[in-house]
Amino acid sequence: MKAKILAVDDDANLRESVIDNLELDGYEVVGVGTGQEALKAVVTDFFDIILMDFNLTDGTGIDVIRQIRKTNTESQILMMTAHASLDTAIKAIQESVYDFLIKPVDFNHLKRVIAKCLEKLRLQQENQRLIAELRRANEQLLNLNNMKSKFLSMASHDLSNSLMTLQVSFELLSGSIAPTEEQKKRIDYISTGISQLSRLIEDLVDWAAIEQGKFRFEKRPFFPDRMLPQILVGPQSKAAKNGISLDLSVEPGLPPITADQRRITQVINNLLENAIRHTSSGGKITVSASKTKNGDVQIAVKDTGDGIAPADLNRIFESFYQGQGDKKSSSGGRLGLGLSISREIVVGHGGKIWVESPGEGKGATFFFTLPLQGENSRKST
Repeated sequence: MKAKILAVDDDANLRESVIDNLELDGYEVVGVGTGQEALKAVVTDFFDIILMDFNLTDGTGIDVIRQIRKTNTESQILMMTAHASLDTAIKAIQESVYDFLIKPVDFNHLKRVIAKCLEKLRLQQENQRLIAELRRANEQLLNLNNMKSKFLSMASHDLSNSLMTLQVSFELLSGSIAPTEEQKKRIDYISTGISQLSRLIEDLVDWAAIEQGKFRFEKRPFFPDRMLPQILVGPQSKAAKNGISLDLSVEPGLPPITADQRRITQVINNLLENAIRHTSSGGKITVSASKTKNGDVQIAVKDTGDGIAPADLNRIFESFYQGQGDKKSSSGGRLGLGLSISREIVVGHGGKIWVESPGEGKGATFFFTLPLQGENSRKST
């Protein structure tokens, strides 16, 4: 496609000379002699390049350029003048003029400048096209993301209601019979399955709330050293059934923290469930709580289990991420949301969460920190 050029000059001889020279190079050139004619031309057509004389019979080229730029910021403009001055050059540059040419015009130089102008214009147009495509793609992704969040929110709500009905019915049924040993095993199996489904749905509900910006905390002061032994009762029983020892080590005199105790309990349970799932019989898990040098409370869950591959360390807190070295993920009944949700909870409290592992088969330690309520006296909450 030929480039279109508008030549604006009140000198008819020079104007025709410019038109003839540029048409020989294959350009489509329109010539006008006044500013008003130039303004009419740019309203009815688009020109890739505008050659603008500084002194026109009905005003200055700068004034015409200002009018053009109100509706057209894309065309590349070259200014030509026989009376160059620093002030004129500065004004031209301020109006987004690409270059400033001195008359008499060297046509070879003019053609080189036009070629550079066209290259710049094509790059700008390509950038605009790519930006427009990116904007459309982002809008589509945003719509899909909103649809996904709404779907998960509705689906998790409906699943919660159905699961509640199932659980109540199961409890009524199992409480109305005297099961045999074989039936007891099946009842335990069903109960475990319902519990796993319940955790999956809870994760989906939390994740949907995070996606929609509706994840809230109810922060109150409490003592972590009093909370931890209560949390560990259930996991210690589960760990013992799997032949795993689960110990607790708490630094004496930890001050209170102000946080959502239910959500912090959720984080610790997620980390403990993860540790139990990845630790074989005979292994060990240690939960510790201490005060850091900068005054935060740090809680760590250390295991002697499967460990984490170096490639997974930076991605393990991503939503739905399943590590390549996860040997037991298929049997764990989780979606890969537990650690992601834990991160949101900890960060939402102004803390940090991370994991360290020497490698696969060498265990892992998950850490998270929480800011203190303050150096208050230890009293009952």
